[in-house]
Amino acid sequence: LHDPDTVYVVVDDHKIGDFSPYIFRSTNRGGTWTRISEDLPERHVAWRIVQDHVKPELLFAATEFGVFFSIDAGDNWAKLAGGLPTISFRDLVIQTRENDLVGATFGRGFWILDDYTPLRSVSKDQLQQEGTLFPVRDAWWYLPKLTLGDFEVGGKGSQGDAYFVAPNPPFGAVFTFYLKDGLKTTRDQRRKAEKKAQEAGEDTPYPGWDALREEEIEEAPAIVLTVTDSDGAVVRRIEGPVEPGFHRVAWDLRYALSSPWTPEKAGESWITIPGPLATPGQYRVALAKRVNGVLTPLGEPQPFLVKPLRERGLPGASAEEVVAFSLRLDRVNREVRGAVSSVSALLTETGAVKETLIRSRAPDALRDEARRLELELLALQQKLNGNEKRDLYADDGPMSISDRVGVAMFGTFRSTYGPTPTHLRAMEIAEAEFASVRADLNRIHDTDLPALRRSLDEAGVPWTPGRAVPEGDG
Repeated sequence: LHDPDTVYVVVDDHKIGDFSPYIFRSTNRGGTWTRISEDLPERHVAWRIVQDHVKPELLFAATEFGVFFSIDAGDNWAKLAGGLPTISFRDLVIQTRENDLVGATFGRGFWILDDYTPLRSVSKDQLQQEGTLFPVRDAWWYLPKLTLGDFEVGGKGSQGDAYFVAPNPPFGAVFTFYLKDGLKTTRDQRRKAEKKAQEAGEDTPYPGWDALREEEIEEAPAIVLTVTDSDGAVVRRIEGPVEPGFHRVAWDLRYALSSPWTPEKAGESWITIPGPLATPGQYRVALAKRVNGVLTPLGEPQPFLVKPLRERGLPGASAEEVVAFSLRLDRVNREVRGAVSSVSALLTETGAVKETLIRSRAPDALRDEARRLELELLALQQKLNGNEKRDLYADDGPMSISDRVGVAMFGTFRSTYGPTPTHLRAMEIAEAEFASVRADLNRIHDTDLPALRRSLDEAGVPWTPGRAVPEGDG
């Protein structure tokens, strides 16, 4: 492919019981041959070898138990992982336009390694480093098609499992990184050492109570990929696998959705609204490890571009205007949903106060004040979310603030056209109505409830959520 004098050949002798891999290279058009498969595992019959069309030293070998690659023309081999089935690969071919490696298996169909270009950058020195982030291919800016009425990309709706679909390459910017040893918790390290000692017939002493306590409260280590824009502002943080080896993580070209914290995971929903779409332009990604709360960079940051896939069919807002509106809408959504969660938390507190006062000797006026605040919070809740009882019976009432935010979000999150006058008007009304709700909620949170808490403390009422530790009489 690169040198007319250099040729490769794969032979096998499995029919007489020899399952060793035999791959040979000649640099003089077959005059002499050198075996280059000694580093492959035994009993791995080799079936096919292909050479990268850009880097001559990069080779791929199909064997009876997977695919191996070499970055030094066959002197050393490493197995491809990342979901690759441990099965016989009978043929390999390189799709040169997309730099994809396509493998044909014996009984498991086709397998494709998308964009293997990071392997061209792999060096022996990099494999000895703790972690390496490889160059990133430019990402296309568009909206993936949602198929068959499904709100998940690549889904099949109600077609059932008889309708076969295969996953496409990940959408967005794909980050490839390598970890030499991976990250392990203190407990994992101890158990590995104990297993090694046990296999060697050595004693495995029981760890002390302090050591076990440290293991219990230890924060699990994490790999963090941080995406920043051309100004250095953080766009997204993504956690990746911590196991040793090569890994890939995709960024969906969106900011994180500013959803409020909840004590439990959200249940399954028919649709998930993602964060705002980032604008096309220059970005950078950095790899780091977080161990015991300390973030340590790994490897060098990598720049990449986000580019529009095509010109839009309809004239609309510019990409910058689309993203600016999405970020403004995300801010409004963050405030409104935060207020909804805050009202819910304060209602829990006032309910706990009322329940505790029943078994207390405190004046009845305190319960009256708790009830007054509860009613005011319920009124704010209705302004934010509407009349839930009325909605339960499918009787549409006045639009709530959340309804108006939803009109703007549902109408724009799957569009690069930009907001219509309806979307802009919905957000303007939501912002105007929310201003008074925010003022009332802040007054309750900052003034009314603290005053009630002080009165509860003075009356000796048992602890309730939101209050400090009760003081003794001494």
